[in-house]
Amino acid sequence: METKQRRIVEELLNEIASGRHGSFGTPFMTTRALAAYKKISLKTAFSILNTLRETGVVEKSGKRYLIHNAVPVRANASGKRLLIGLVVTSLDSPYFARLAQYAEEFAHSIGAGLLIASSNYDFSIERERLEMFCQQGASGLLVCPWANEEEEAFYRTLPLPYVMIGRRLKTLKADTVLVNNQSAAQKMALHLAEQGYREFAYIGQAGSPQDPRLSGFRFGLMECGCSLPETNLFRINAGDSEALNAGIEQLLNNRKSPLGLFCYHDLFASAAVSACLRRGVRIPEEIGIAGFDDLPIAAELFPPLTSVRYPLKDMARIACETLFARINLGSGKKDGICRYLDSELVLRESTALPGNR
Repeated sequence: METKQRRIVEELLNEIASGRHGSFGTPFMTTRALAAYKKISLKTAFSILNTLRETGVVEKSGKRYLIHNAVPVRANASGKRLLIGLVVTSLDSPYFARLAQYAEEFAHSIGAGLLIASSNYDFSIERERLEMFCQQGASGLLVCPWANEEEEAFYRTLPLPYVMIGRRLKTLKADTVLVNNQSAAQKMALHLAEQGYREFAYIGQAGSPQDPRLSGFRFGLMECGCSLPETNLFRINAGDSEALNAGIEQLLNNRKSPLGLFCYHDLFASAAVSACLRRGVRIPEEIGIAGFDDLPIAAELFPPLTSVRYPLKDMARIACETLFARINLGSGKKDGICRYLDSELVLRESTALPGNR
């Protein structure tokens, strides 16, 4: 390929990776439009479009070219298949399991392999898994980080490009894909207040270095003229069913009016639903229960659970595309870009008081 043509191909790959020409499925330039855009002949434009098709960045549908992938997949330096390492917090969680599934599907769709591991809410394991992926020949890393502020320095020692998902570390300027948890929690507080609840409680995840769901919930209640007393705030370790049930029992015993309960995730919320059913506490008349993540169990509970739905498929796709751009386009370790996605409130019967349904 001639030098000028190769340069134009690289320019177009960078432009597509940056989103200048649209996202997946967006019509790309015609041969004539490309020739005019880059001031080249129709023959050269046609050859460039064929090159983009071969890399998998665009595809032809009828007479049109469409954006297919944001970046091409190339072999690593050894000529072997590109490998990516993914570390999530817990594969036992349906949320992280689905995120890993979508990341694997996307990686495989463009010919890359994905190595998956869990940190089990332990930074020492997280560090061990990431170091292992580096030794196994991975070209890049996807991480759902658990590190606290003192442990963040480890990421500066990583020899590979990486993208973080779901949480941004305070002292690192890394590429990150986030969902605005705080905004979603504010909306949940507003919803519960609008339903007529005047007592509120929150069950959170113990050990979580940051909890924007809690801060958003508190802020939303303040906007409504309500509050979250410390006696109604519980932080529970993952898998500690005894502490979870004890906290729920305490809430049920101490409430004096209809209570709006917001949970860090749907698993906590489903345990609260079960505890209420055992005691004959009516949902939502005596207690409204809402979760987070909108796992499949949310729609199957009785009553069906109000929750917050994450755009998991988009999160996995954007994280993979960002990482592949770092690897394939040689963008190096520049200041990271934080990409925010919006979540969606899914309102169901577990929080709808009679008269407000």
